[in-house]
Amino acid sequence: MTRTTLRDLWAHKRRLISTCIAVLLGVAFMSGTLVLTSTINSVFDDLFAAGTKGTDAVVRGPVLFKSERGGEQRDRLPEDVVTKVRAVPGVAAASPAIASFEFTLLNKKGDPMGGAGPPTIIGSWDTDPTLNPYQVVSGRAPEANGEAVINRAAANDGPFEVGDTLVLVTPEGQQKLKLVGISRFGDADSSGGVISVATTLAQAQTLAGASNKLDQVNARAKAGISPDQLVTQLRAAKVAPGANVITGEALAKEQATDLKDVFGFFSKILLTFAFIALFVGIFIISNTFSILLAQRTKQLALMRALGASRRQVLGSVLLEAGIIGVISALLGFVAGVGLAQAAFVLLRKAGLDLPSTGLTITAGNAAVSILVGLAITAGSAMLPAIRATRVPPIAALQDVATDESDRSRFRAAAGAVAAVIGVVLLLPSFGSDPSTDRLPTIGLGMALVVVAVLILGPVYARPLSNLVGSPLPKLKGVTGRLSRQNATRNPRRTASTASALIIGVTLIGFITIFANSAQSSVTKSISGGFKGDYIVQPASQQTFAGAGPELSERMAKVPGVADVTAIAGAEALLELPDGTKSPAILAGIDPATYTKLFDAKMERGALTDLRDGQIVVDRQVAEKNKLSIGDSVKLTGRNGATLTFKVAAISDERVLLGQWSTTRADASRLTEQPTDFLVAIKAAAGTPPASLRPELKKIAKDFPTMKLQDREEFTGSIVTQISALLNVIYGLLAVSVVIALIGIANTLSLSIHERTREVGLLRATGMTRRQLRSSVRWEAVIVALMGTGIGLLLGLGLSFTLIQALKSQGFNTFAIPVGGLVTVVVFGAAVGVIASIRPASKAAKLNVLEAISSE
Repeated sequence: MTRTTLRDLWAHKRRLISTCIAVLLGVAFMSGTLVLTSTINSVFDDLFAAGTKGTDAVVRGPVLFKSERGGEQRDRLPEDVVTKVRAVPGVAAASPAIASFEFTLLNKKGDPMGGAGPPTIIGSWDTDPTLNPYQVVSGRAPEANGEAVINRAAANDGPFEVGDTLVLVTPEGQQKLKLVGISRFGDADSSGGVISVATTLAQAQTLAGASNKLDQVNARAKAGISPDQLVTQLRAAKVAPGANVITGEALAKEQATDLKDVFGFFSKILLTFAFIALFVGIFIISNTFSILLAQRTKQLALMRALGASRRQVLGSVLLEAGIIGVISALLGFVAGVGLAQAAFVLLRKAGLDLPSTGLTITAGNAAVSILVGLAITAGSAMLPAIRATRVPPIAALQDVATDESDRSRFRAAAGAVAAVIGVVLLLPSFGSDPSTDRLPTIGLGMALVVVAVLILGPVYARPLSNLVGSPLPKLKGVTGRLSRQNATRNPRRTASTASALIIGVTLIGFITIFANSAQSSVTKSISGGFKGDYIVQPASQQTFAGAGPELSERMAKVPGVADVTAIAGAEALLELPDGTKSPAILAGIDPATYTKLFDAKMERGALTDLRDGQIVVDRQVAEKNKLSIGDSVKLTGRNGATLTFKVAAISDERVLLGQWSTTRADASRLTEQPTDFLVAIKAAAGTPPASLRPELKKIAKDFPTMKLQDREEFTGSIVTQISALLNVIYGLLAVSVVIALIGIANTLSLSIHERTREVGLLRATGMTRRQLRSSVRWEAVIVALMGTGIGLLLGLGLSFTLIQALKSQGFNTFAIPVGGLVTVVVFGAAVGVIASIRPASKAAKLNVLEAISSE
């Protein structure tokens, strides 16, 4: 049986190439993600280990809270801690350090550097070369206030040379520093793409708004003292209340983990799309083996008649699947390594400056990729193989085999159960006030609905194919009738082929409709709630680093401006009356001016009721935490200040207001450097808004990190961000669509091979080659349109459900992009035509006499 299997596999190797490609693409996607993740993790481990190589112990302040944007916010240490650390037995040297992230460096042209990528860090230069991970490679270290050193990657991007003037944008305005040196971080030109500007300690403290304060003290142990011993002695010395003391190695691991967590999120997204591609491949593989085994019915029957057992037949099929799986998985892993290398190069070009290193290819990654590919192939072939073993030898020797999968009661029952459970799980979406806590359950319900549709495929494939193909007999005559009959002949095959396309189109339709609805919701909320004419906000939405009060004050003095309001931002630790603590992001507003430019919906109370020492809470947050007007909450800011606030009003406006809102003055008390992250401007009655733009733009130029936009530009920028994300998702989904296209072509090729005698008879009775090609092409179009139509219906239903589930988050519009969906339908039909080109050409070239005489 083994020899027969291998001989048969080699004799028909071409017909399995498409199946191999389907497995290969999915495995390549997955293995590439795994290798890229492992490489980046390894690079970060090595990078931060090198950065703390000379540091034995680190003393830092206690954790204030964990930021919603990631990372821990720690209290700063008093400056005299460094003296106390130096006095601890076992300490050979100690250096103070402070850094701040809310700055932007301008390049030679005056444009902001960094964008939405790694941050700009303004820190103190460590004068101890053993403790300092940076080394000056050109010029010298900063020795006086007003001097600075930057890393070589930033110097090249500027471009800057020693002696140039650096311009930093700070909350207080622009700060000029003289460039006296260029540095490297170990063997790299930067620390993972970070723009590093190092100054004297006093200068760094002034820029951070933390005079006489430190972030940490780095210590080096005397000879004979281990890092763990030094940490123990520093903890015992209690150099500062609540101080946290760890080894340099532990700090390196912590910093690497924080960055790996960020990249881990993207890795999970990539793996999700990889599994989607593999899931689509399952249908292709299963369909291919079903057709191949149907073609070899007589061969398997003869084997059974000659004494082969069911186990041997099953083993033969699984051996064939295993060989295909191993070859495809190995090739997929190799292709994935190539993809990882390409992605690594793109990351470097995007600004993530990493040390030169080879890819980290682990045995675990290779094993996972190959085993998944093998499991997918073997699992997909299992059901067709089992069905093959159940055909009695005598029945298998007959010429006629009828597919009755559309009449399977078990299939119908299983699909119905999955559909009912899925719908029940989706019902909370349509409540009056759905909670976001239900989203995981709703997501499971969506998945079950899709699974139910796939299970029921053979049940609806025959009638739906008849419906989709109903116009063809009138349009194409006999050719059209044959196309429709061929599509309905085998419901299981048709459904399985369409399923691959259903998944891809469902995801594309779902994401397209959801994104369009999100864009419409944002536009509606802004157009209905924003009463102003211009908005000024940071060009990068990744930071709270806005502008100081000077910006809004200057804008308010422009002739023709009626009202200006500024919104500040702050991060804090929230403590509820019951003692529960959680991070929170606050909006600081001036109620009197805010209500003139924004019409925020309120549940109870009014924004004008807000005073210093009070807070406005979002309705859902208040209900979840059982807060009412008059209750008190505590907030601890990044500067360590703790303030108590009384709830003054309950809002019902997530888009324009947020969850927690205080006065602008109170928000400034919770941060070291108060800034406004949004300024809104309204023209006076009778003043054309366009006439204000030149003067407003002139003022905005003095704040290079801020961007002036009118109403249309503001909403358009949000739409652009959503569209950019949408394009990335489309690119990732393209893999599954390509696999679906391969599946349709593969199925047609194999089914034509199965119908060789029939094709020969049709040609012998007068069908032309052109008619035959048309018949095959329209058969593919029927299958493609069926898959596209079902996918679109699923996409519509699922996106509507999710919009309903997110009503409380500001999604107030369900908008169907008609043009986009028409494009999807045309694309689906095109997929069918493209997939049919080779099979149709192959069918038309068959020799009539050979085809008639084939078995």
